[in-house]
Amino acid sequence: MRVRVRVIAAALALTAGSAATVALAGLPHAESPAQSPAPVAAVAADVAAPSPLAASRSRRVAVTPPVAALKTLRVPDLLVTVRRSLTPAQLKALHAIRGMEGVTTLDIGSVHLPTGKGLRIAGVDPSQFRQFTPRQTAASDPLWQSVARGELASSYGVVRERHLTLGAAVTVRGLRTVDSRIGAVAVFGMPGIDLVTSRVTARSLGVVPASAVLLNAPERSLRRLQAAVRAVVGESADIDVLRPVEIVVNRKPKTYRELYIDSAKYCPGLRWQVLAAIGQIESGHGRNMGPSSAGALGPMQFMPATWAFSGVDGDGDGKADIMNPYDAVPAAALYLCRAGAANGEQGLYDAIFSYNHADWYVKQVLDLAARYR
Repeated sequence: MRVRVRVIAAALALTAGSAATVALAGLPHAESPAQSPAPVAAVAADVAAPSPLAASRSRRVAVTPPVAALKTLRVPDLLVTVRRSLTPAQLKALHAIRGMEGVTTLDIGSVHLPTGKGLRIAGVDPSQFRQFTPRQTAASDPLWQSVARGELASSYGVVRERHLTLGAAVTVRGLRTVDSRIGAVAVFGMPGIDLVTSRVTARSLGVVPASAVLLNAPERSLRRLQAAVRAVVGESADIDVLRPVEIVVNRKPKTYRELYIDSAKYCPGLRWQVLAAIGQIESGHGRNMGPSSAGALGPMQFMPATWAFSGVDGDGDGKADIMNPYDAVPAAALYLCRAGAANGEQGLYDAIFSYNHADWYVKQVLDLAARYR
């Protein structure tokens, strides 16, 4: 029987820890190329304390614009990038598209740090943009206050590649040069966005104002949504599809290996071996189902509170079961995709790092994934 499963993906917070050994009936365990150590808890964002200079100034002036509390999360459907600023009329027309629920503009441009090739920076309204980011990133008030102060929020991959230090001063060169600091490190899950800052800082660097827009219209089909957007922004605009794919379930996989292969389809570009490596590390392919010391459950070790918010019905049986690998493994694939796993090697690094906040964990996953055939 063919079951069409539409996945409405929100960011998934995952934790892992020691777990009791529980075998899941009905699904054989995958062969494991190696034993793995106990994992550690996932962390979404690192934030530096405000600089002493900012603190001293804050006694004289309000240096941090207010950031609205997080009230909702939006899974971005499209990221639209244009060569010139979107006009007020175009933005109004985008807001008016049938089914449109969320719109936020970005100021996009290229900048250079003291070392390495150019990076893409996005100037944002933190109160709006945070709604479109993965859940734990969105929930970090200190992160968005740092952005509002005009500091840089960097992806984990950029910090690692450039040997940057959280809280360190850095000179950023665009059309103009601005001195800033690395105020936060986080996962944004947006293709081609390496750094996030305030609109004031971005425009000081000379980036193009309102040169991109994130859109959320979950009830519209992608084909019709893209057509409506294209009619507003024109043929020269770049439109990146960020909405998770719709999967047709023809049969249930018989092994974990088959399940990892099928689940990777939820994130085109994600190798199934990455899911297999994470599944081995987190639960030994369903051998250690929890609860962990932190209360995480299931083959991919989700927290129940997070699962209640964003669990996935991966097998079309009408419910999302945290203990069911047919639900949990697709959910993990969607988490990785939302965190940028399909955005090249750097995006994959960020996504795995967000799953478990440690360089050793990323290395272990990638090394283990390379051994699966």
